[in-house]
Parts: sequence; C-alpha cells; structure tokens
Amino acid sequence: QTEAMRTLSPFSSQATCSSGKPGTGRVSRKSIRALATRESQNAPHQTVNRRAALGALVASPLVLAWPHSSDAKQSSGDWSSPGLATPEDDSQPKFYKTETGIKIQELIQGSGPQPQIGDTVLIDYVLRRANGYFIYSTVEGVSFQPRDTPVGPVAFQLRAEPGRGDLIPGLQEVLFKLKQGGKARALIPPSVGYGDCSADKPQPPGYATTRQLLNHCREPLLFEVALLRVTSGK
Repeated sequence: QTEAMRTLSPFSSQATCSSGKPGTGRVSRKSIRALATRESQNAPHQTVNRRAALGALVASPLVLAWPHSSDAKQSSGDWSSPGLATPEDDSQPKFYKTETGIKIQELIQGSGPQPQIGDTVLIDYVLRRANGYFIYSTVEGVSFQPRDTPVGPVAFQLRAEPGRGDLIPGLQEVLFKLKQGGKARALIPPSVGYGDCSADKPQPPGYATTRQLLNHCREPLLFEVALLRVTSGK
C-alpha cells in the first residue's frame, strides 16, 4: 500500500501518468479515483483483521490466567448448598431439631463406628451463613477462597465438656449423631456455636476467612460436615 501511494503521489519524481508511462509527475484524476476505490474495498477486511487481532491480544492474558477444566482440581462429592433461605427440597432428607436448637439434615448415613467422648475425629466441612453465603471450606474447589488458604481434613478430639478453644458444642453434638462415613448439614445457633466470638474451633485459617467468621459469629451458621474417620481414645 505504501509503495502504491508513493508511485501515485503527485509529488513523486517517479510518478506515472494515466497512460502507464513515466511522465512528468502528474497523475490523472481517474488513477486517483481508481486507487481510492481499491482502498475502500480493502478497508472492511483490514478493519475486521485489526479487530480480530486486538481481540486476540486482549483475550490472551485471560486464557493464560484462567485454569483449564482438565487442570482444575475437582472437589470430592457434592458440597453445594443453597442455604436455608430457599424452600426445602422434598427429595432430600428432612431436617430435625435437637433440644439445643440445632437443625440437622443427615445427607449420608455412615456405616463405621460412631464417635464417643475421648475419640478423635477427622472431618471435612464447609462453613456458610444460613442464607448459603460461603465463609470457608476444607474441601478444595467448593467456592472461591484465597489460593494460599490451607485446605484438607482436620482432626479434633471430642470432650465431655468442651472448654474454651475446643470444638464448638454444636458441631460436637452433630458429630456424636453420625457414624464414620456419614455426612450431615446442620444449622447451629450461636448459643452452641460462636456466640461470644471466641476462639473455639473450628477456626478458618488465614486473615480473610477468620474475619468473615468474626463478622457473622453471632448468627446461626450452616455447617456441612463429613465424618471421615473415628479414632478411639481408649
């Protein structure tokens, strides 16, 4: 295109006349109109190509930053929960209420030993607000949380009278009702949860997740917990 413009420029010493022979540097209006027609016909294609190139340039960092589905780690089992703000699903097990006010929905019935006082339990859990708002999960891939947030099952010892720093009484009560391999969803009121915003466990690791818990510690919280293993304390 540059060469063509240089050839047809009326200021070029090598300009060509309308007959196609070297001339005095004067170009006919007919030749200029012909060039303009060709340029206008090529313009849409050039615009499209430029737009495509620009789109590819903008999208390329996103493609590099976004993990491919084949590379992403999948969570073990279904840990999704809409919270309790939606109507109960008739196809799911019903919630029942304990004397302490905990609402429990047993999702999977375990077949292993049932934990007793003094036993150590290994659990996976997801912690949400009652409306389903995500706070923390030991299971990778359930929802968004900072990449540096530790994940993986956690172990706790069950005590006759949980003290400060031990497992919150409400979650311990839920675990006593499960068998190894079982899984339940439980809405735990603050009276047997984190009501005084203490350091009782389980405490999410990291500043961001701990801050989320502190912001909502005085409200009922929804635990989804899987009892992976029971180790006898005897």
